[in-house]
Amino acid sequence: MKPRRAEPSDIEAITKVHIRTMPLDPQWNYRFPYRNEHPEDHYKYTKMLLEYFLDPSYDDWLVMVVEDSLEPGGPTEIVSFGVWDVSYVNKRRYGPGYKTQDRKCHFQGPCAAKRGGGSRRDANPEHFKAFSQGQKKAYQKYFAPIGPEQIHLQILATLPEYQRRGHASSLCRWAMELVCQEGLKDMSVMASPMGYELYKSLGWDVVGTFWIQVPGEEEKLVLRAMMYKPPKLEGSSDSEEEVQVANGRCAIV
Repeated sequence: MKPRRAEPSDIEAITKVHIRTMPLDPQWNYRFPYRNEHPEDHYKYTKMLLEYFLDPSYDDWLVMVVEDSLEPGGPTEIVSFGVWDVSYVNKRRYGPGYKTQDRKCHFQGPCAAKRGGGSRRDANPEHFKAFSQGQKKAYQKYFAPIGPEQIHLQILATLPEYQRRGHASSLCRWAMELVCQEGLKDMSVMASPMGYELYKSLGWDVVGTFWIQVPGEEEKLVLRAMMYKPPKLEGSSDSEEEVQVANGRCAIV
């Protein structure tokens, strides 16, 4: 199935995919160890975040979905989705002074606290904070120096019964084509063990490894900063005009 852009009406289906898929990833158990004891909180705040990503007024973010059916000719459902930071569009439009939209306002800090986020019971607060800070530091180290001409893969999830059918790959390839067509420098991701093999198979490079760990604890997460760079035509230079021509002709096969 070809990826399509998600709509706000897809929220329930996307929330279902997210909640059913993410426990397969070690970072989910690390951040949300109490989700089974408090499923109502887990559903509420997961949906709150995804509503933000789907809100058309927050256009620094783009959600793409893939639909499929287990039975040939049967009814389809959303089985896989990806969320990308595409703030390069607004940075191009409004210039270097553009201030990017902050998703944390919707599930962390004062804004989320007004909706009960400060008292959510499904998460380990220290692990949650360490994860957020660790990813921010890694992004600043490995990706921020590249500048605004890039996209970042924030979430990628596929329902367990639909995995290994190429749906996540199709979403990644769609985004890789976007990088080429838009003349961007790269697409980045903070890869967990769950996603690492997929990104590696698609030709992404590991640019760094980092740890998420609360001081004094033995438990930790190991994540990889990975990057996809579009191919350049033989003989092309780094001038803006020539790179755009080259990327306009590149194709992901």
